[in-house]
Formats: sequence, C-alpha cells, structure tokens
Amino acid sequence: MTGGQKAAAIIALAVIALAWFNWRMWRQFSAAKAYRAGWNAADFDAMVAENGVTPAIAALTRDLVAPCYGEGVVPHPDDDFARFLMIDDEEVADMVEAAWARLGLAMPTRADPVELPPMKDVRDLAVYLQSVA
Repeated sequence: MTGGQKAAAIIALAVIALAWFNWRMWRQFSAAKAYRAGWNAADFDAMVAENGVTPAIAALTRDLVAPCYGEGVVPHPDDDFARFLMIDDEEVADMVEAAWARLGLAMPTRADPVELPPMKDVRDLAVYLQSVA
C-alpha cells in the first residue's frame, strides 16, 4: 500500500466515523423529540423545583444546555451529560463559567480556584447553580 492509499484509507475511516457519530446523535435526538412530544419548559422547571431550584436558575440551566440539543427538544433533568449529550467535564465547566458570568458572580482565579462537584446530568448542573446563586 502506497502512502497516498494509506492517507485515503485513513481519511475514509475518519469520514465514516464522523458520519456514524452524526447519524447516532440525530437518531437519539429524534427519538427524544418523539418521546417528549408533550414535554415543555414548565415541566423541566417543575422537576428541578423538587430539588429546590428556583425558576430563574431553571431557565438559566435550560439556556445553557439548549445548544447541546436538537431543534425543538426541551432538556430533561435526567439527561446524562456523558451518555445522552456526549459532552465531557470540560464542556460542563464551560457551562458553569458562562452561568457565573450571567449571574454576575466573581469568577474564580488561579489563587482561589473552585472545585466543581461531579455533575452527571442536567439536574446536577441546576442544583449546583442554585447552590452558588
């Protein structure tokens, strides 16, 4: 196999992997959209309110995670970051940073860092934001 053939094979594998990932995400969000046909923002707010989250923080949480969802899919508190949304801890930390800015809180510094608790799902994010607000 020549160098050009190897490069073409690697590129083809990367394209196939990317297509498979996108198809899987599209299928997962399409199923969520169909399953949650009657689910709305008020339902989300009511579920996180059971954990002591105010409506303002619930709306902030929805706004932060909305870009992770497909068009027309309302977040659910039990959506797992790693398994359902396929985002890692760094992306969750970026959401927390954006939330701190929107809440007008002083951002942590290197001298005074903040350890984020482990956040498994959207509910954990809402509860954490409520605790710092």
